[in-house]
Amino acid sequence: MDYKKPIQISSFLVDDCKNLDYSIFMLNLYLNGFDKEDKPYKIDYNTLLMSYHMWKGKDLDEFCQSQTLSYFLLNPNNDSAEAREAFCIEIREFLLGS
Repeated sequence: MDYKKPIQISSFLVDDCKNLDYSIFMLNLYLNGFDKEDKPYKIDYNTLLMSYHMWKGKDLDEFCQSQTLSYFLLNPNNDSAEAREAFCIEIREFLLGS
């Protein structure tokens, strides 16, 4: 194992330090502050479970990112880095049973 390589954690958030505080604030609002009706996305958990079942339990992170990108490609009016990150986190937590 190469310990000199930095571990890359994939995220939809911007790496820019000026906007990172705002992004984390908005992410926290999407995850904990808004009601389901006020979020910029809607999760259909039945469809999500069927899609994950058809995915056959391969890489969970890849599945979540794929679902996130697909959702916001079809709903570009609600797209933002924070909304994508929150969506991805929510579906990942749901599928893990957290």
